[in-house]
Amino acid sequence: MDVLGLKSEVGWIGTELVRFLRENIGRAELGVEIGRGITGDTTRKIDLMAEEYLVDLFKSKGINAWVLSEERGLYEIARNPDYLVLADPLDGSLNYVLEIPFSAVSIAVYPMSELSYGRVVYGFVSNVFRDEKYEYLNGVVYLNNEEYKFSTRGKGLICIHTINPRLVEKIRKFVLDKGGVPKLRTLGAASLEVLYTAIGKMEYYINDVGRLRINDIAVGLAVAVNRGLRVILRPPLNRINPTTITVLDEVWITPGEYGP
Repeated sequence: MDVLGLKSEVGWIGTELVRFLRENIGRAELGVEIGRGITGDTTRKIDLMAEEYLVDLFKSKGINAWVLSEERGLYEIARNPDYLVLADPLDGSLNYVLEIPFSAVSIAVYPMSELSYGRVVYGFVSNVFRDEKYEYLNGVVYLNNEEYKFSTRGKGLICIHTINPRLVEKIRKFVLDKGGVPKLRTLGAASLEVLYTAIGKMEYYINDVGRLRINDIAVGLAVAVNRGLRVILRPPLNRINPTTITVLDEVWITPGEYGP
């Protein structure tokens, strides 16, 4: 399958999953906790439903791929796959069940012949609650099928998840010293937050909570790497096995030299 064919098929899968999630907004029983995913995080009923629906869609399309997701891990749905799919079928599931309108579907597709986190051949991130679909193809970001012109409006806007209150003041001082006006946010769906940082809607993304999975940020990470932003991860990318779910201890995405 060529890249445009992949965009068409996987884009349809992502859009169909968003439709499924939108149809189920407000169903209280879907927020029930039913166990733990493979990394130990809480699994809600809607998390597993979204994952199983996504995998069934890939099977129905006959895409020659393995799918790595967050509740049950690796689905080897092809014998000799051409692609590895890193998916977060519902990023921000707590927002979703509380009907806070900031959660997303995230799908990143990598060639099995060259597994590298900067080498996404197709990426899909869509807000479940609003008409906001991002696609990444051949180094170009598209928003609702139109090429996205990278923004500079997010200067000074910082998305920060931290367990260290002193870090907040340290970052604030750094931005002030650079002539910026720091504005802090915590939004609750890393796939969108990292992508927003990569395309300039925000200037910094910083997370040292230690519960972020690589699947959450795969598309935004690829955009940031290919745009030449400063990307710091712990563990570093070259020590992460792309075919397993990796929990990141720390993530920094910044426009310059600042980092831990």
